[in-house]
Amino acid sequence: MRIDRPDGGDDRPDTTDAPRVHGADAAGDAKPGRDVADNDAVAGSETETAVRVARALEYRATVEAVGRAYAIDKGCARVREIEEKTVTPAMRRIEAEDPDRVLVGLENRLKGRERIEQKVTHDEQKKGLSAGQVFADMKDAIRYTFQYPQDKYTAGVHADVQRLKNEGAEYADSRNTWTSEQYKGINSWWRDGDSGQLFEVQFHTQASFDAKQETHGAYERLRKLPDDSGEVRELRAYQRDVNAKIPVPPGAPDIVII
Repeated sequence: MRIDRPDGGDDRPDTTDAPRVHGADAAGDAKPGRDVADNDAVAGSETETAVRVARALEYRATVEAVGRAYAIDKGCARVREIEEKTVTPAMRRIEAEDPDRVLVGLENRLKGRERIEQKVTHDEQKKGLSAGQVFADMKDAIRYTFQYPQDKYTAGVHADVQRLKNEGAEYADSRNTWTSEQYKGINSWWRDGDSGQLFEVQFHTQASFDAKQETHGAYERLRKLPDDSGEVRELRAYQRDVNAKIPVPPGAPDIVII
């Protein structure tokens, strides 16, 4: 069968029904789709970068924490060895030279690991110090307290200061707070002559030592509060009341350790 076509016609559709698009118009029609794809690609890349950075920071923090824990364990072991083999034996020898006063609180002669970890972490992050540097300058990683009778306090402190020097301890610093309303006693710091490790020696009467123990909770709380806190004022008033009851040994406020 033969199907007639219009003159000059062909099989293509009539161009008047489907106009052709050329040049810029064609590009314009395609551009929104490419922009969306490009934006998605950029966003995906930024997300991947953020994830990689977060993972890197997390890994770094983990490595630092592991390294810090190892350094703290090593530092604590070193301090414990110095305390056991050198400092405590020396302090026991000093104690034996005067039966009128005693070492008290000897069970607390080593600073707790948790407090050491807090200090190492703080000084590493805030001061840029290494764990080794923090341990070297930690004043109370090892600490002792001599307790004297009221009437023998001043003479006893002077005698024990000299005995410490005779044992090879090197004087570093001291603080006499017998005139303070918040804490009464003398705190001193020494270096072991062989290792260079710092240790603390406090000089108390029984009354001042008992007051220190009684107000220890307030002291710990004060360390964590801002100065303008109302609770700070209450805790300081409490410490002031407790310390006001402590008899001051004759000559104690005038003691200077050099």
